[in-house]
Amino acid sequence: MKKLVLGLALVSASFLANGQSIEDLTKNAQCESLENTLKPLLKSSEHPKRGIKASTWVKLSEAYANYTTACGADSASAIKAWDAIHKAKELDTDGKMADKIDEVMHGQLMYSAIVNQGVAHYNSGNLEKATEYFHIGYAVDPSDTLTSLYAGISSNELGDTEMAKKAFIHYIEKANGDDASAFYTLSNMAKAEGNIDEAIGWLQKGIDKSDNKDLRGELVNIYIQNDMLDKAIADLEELSANDPSNTNVKLNLGLLYDNQGNTAKAEEIYHDILKIDPTHYDANFSLAVLHFNEAVKVKKEVDAMDMKTYQEKGAEIEAKACAKFQDSKPFFEKCLESQPDSAEVKENLNNLNNVLAQCK
Repeated sequence: MKKLVLGLALVSASFLANGQSIEDLTKNAQCESLENTLKPLLKSSEHPKRGIKASTWVKLSEAYANYTTACGADSASAIKAWDAIHKAKELDTDGKMADKIDEVMHGQLMYSAIVNQGVAHYNSGNLEKATEYFHIGYAVDPSDTLTSLYAGISSNELGDTEMAKKAFIHYIEKANGDDASAFYTLSNMAKAEGNIDEAIGWLQKGIDKSDNKDLRGELVNIYIQNDMLDKAIADLEELSANDPSNTNVKLNLGLLYDNQGNTAKAEEIYHDILKIDPTHYDANFSLAVLHFNEAVKVKKEVDAMDMKTYQEKGAEIEAKACAKFQDSKPFFEKCLESQPDSAEVKENLNNLNNVLAQCK
C-alpha cells in the first residue's frame, strides 16, 4: 500500500536530561489536561437529565476530537467524537443547536480527528479500520477528494464493491475528482455486471475530465470487444489527431480498418507509421500480408477461369497477381531485418519466393 502522509510533525533539538524534549513534556501536559476535560463530560452524558441535552453531546464530541488530534492515544476517540455529534443531532428535536451541531460535524477539527486516525490505520496495514475512517471522512467534508478516493481504493481492495462504488461516485460527482483510477474502476465494475453502456459512460466521463490516454485506450478495447467498431475507429481517429506520432494508436486504427475490409485506408495508415518508423515490424508485416492477400484474391480469379476465358485475359490478370505478390516481398524483408529470428516471417518469405518462382 502507498503510504499516506498527513499533518505536521515538530522536532526539537532541545532535550532534557531524562531524554524527553520540551515538546514531549508540553504534549503530555496537554493530553492530561484534555483527559481531565473528558471525564466530567462523560459523566454528564450518563446523567439522567444532562445526558438528554444536545449541548452535552456537542461538548463531548469536541472534547474527543481535540483529544484525538492532540494525543491520538485512544484509537477509537475520533469515532467517539463522530458518534457523539450524531447523538447531539438526534437529541436536538427543536433545532436550537442545529447550526452548532453542523459546525462541529463538518468542521476542520472533526476532519483532522477522523482522517489522521484513518491515515494511521492505513499506514499500519489495518485496511478495514482505515476504510471505515475514510468513508466517514468524506461525510465530514463532502468536497474532500483524499478521503473519498482512498475510501474507494481501500474498499475495492477489500472486495467491497458496493462501498467502493459509493465512494468513487461521491469522489467524481460530489468532490469533482479527476483521478483516472476512479473512472477506470467504476467502468470495470459496470462491465463485470454486464452493463456495457454504463461502463462506456464512466470512461467517457473520465476522458471529458482529464483526456487520459489509458481511459481512451480502455474505451477502444470495450468498443472492439462488443463489436462497436465504428465507435472504436472514431475514438482512435481522434486520438491519432491529438497524438500524431503515436504509432501504437495508428497501428490499432489500421488494423480496425483492415478488419472492416477498408484496405485502402488501412494501407494509408500503415505507410504513415513507416514514415515515423521505417523499421516498425507490425506495420511492415501488415502491409506485406495486405499485398499478399490481394494477390491471392486476384489469383483466384485466374484459377476460376475456363480455358477460353484464360486464353483471352488470363495471362494479363495473372501478371497483376504476380505484381501484387512482388509488392509484398520488400515488407517481409523489412520484417526480417527487424526480427531476424522470426520463424513466421521466414516461412512467409519462403512461400512467397516459391510463388514468385512460378510467376517467372
